[in-house]
Amino acid sequence: MSQSFSYELSVSGSPADAQARVPGAVSDRMRQSAKMRLANQDSDSLSFRPQWSWPLLAALFRVIGGEAVTLNFSAADGGTRVTVSGKVGGDAEKVANREFWAQTLSTE
Repeated sequence: MSQSFSYELSVSGSPADAQARVPGAVSDRMRQSAKMRLANQDSDSLSFRPQWSWPLLAALFRVIGGEAVTLNFSAADGGTRVTVSGKVGGDAEKVANREFWAQTLSTE
């Protein structure tokens, strides 16, 4: 069963600076914790999708089920607001809690 989530967190710096710092650390954590890969990087967002892996049927089920995580960056008073939202299932549900994202974004 998939779980949807959405959180707003604050990080220091401008949106461009914050987004420049985030991809490496977040990509590593997403690959290890949720078996997801960076699928798209825009000027104000990052999108993650399930990795293709064996068994292929399980990966296909995750993709068809709409599993994805998106980080949006916007200016906020004194820093950057990061809105994290997504839908994950199975073992990937560990990334659906606020503490995971607070820790991940603070160690960027």
